[in-house]
Amino acid sequence: MAKSRPKGFWGRLLVWLLLIPVTLAAAAGPTWVVAIYALLWIGLASFEYLKLYIKPFKVYYFLFMVPPLTICIYPFFPDLLPLSAYLFSACLLELLLWLILFSDKHQLLIPLIILPFYLGFLPVHFVLLKTFSLEKGLGYAWMIFPFVMNWVNDTAAYFTGRSLGKIPLCPRLSPKKTVEGVAGGLVFTLAFGLGFWLLFIKNQPWWFSLVLAAGVWGAGTVGDLLESGIKRERGVKNTSAMLAGHGGFLDRVDSLLFAAPLYFYLYMILDKLCA
Repeated sequence: MAKSRPKGFWGRLLVWLLLIPVTLAAAAGPTWVVAIYALLWIGLASFEYLKLYIKPFKVYYFLFMVPPLTICIYPFFPDLLPLSAYLFSACLLELLLWLILFSDKHQLLIPLIILPFYLGFLPVHFVLLKTFSLEKGLGYAWMIFPFVMNWVNDTAAYFTGRSLGKIPLCPRLSPKKTVEGVAGGLVFTLAFGLGFWLLFIKNQPWWFSLVLAAGVWGAGTVGDLLESGIKRERGVKNTSAMLAGHGGFLDRVDSLLFAAPLYFYLYMILDKLCA
């Protein structure tokens, strides 16, 4: 007997139907549009992250959101300082803010120091994907490839896991995630990766697309498990209830935070191998 639709199914579907076209449209725009869209997500996700650790949350705690947001300046001034310098400066600023506001709360030090990397360095690659695709003339298909593969993986893993899932993958972090769901995500992601190559990106060999699709799948799965671990440690189901059926903004980008950077660097490696 088929399982009934989960609670919040229609809300989840509606959010997907809104978010996917908006994201694809933003990716088609100029670099400044991509940057603003990324900043919006980074800001909201950072706010949710901070609220998981800092309670009660006061207005001036928004200062902790400044370091990760400043890293997004890098794509517009790449020759000023290397990306590592932006990351180091952001971590240093986060440390100074902790010393000023929370030096007596040692348990907050590591979460706050991690914030610039997790929600600054990683998501800045959304913008770098745009600038890189423009510089190399890769086209729109290569720009949206990691986003589409990540959505395919997320959706396929969700429905495959609900229909066939029996073996828990990592019950301590994510009790509902199953081996069958993850395997289903891989199969569909590889299939769509090959389909993408057939339709849009034949300027590279067929295996090129499959390797990138597998990379997006692997990195996305790790990112999802990591965020599940954060929520488990904080004792919450979702980072917020801002998106009906989806939880919060951090819940929606947890996989992409790792998938986009890995795709970015993996593409450059494979491109050199094929040159």
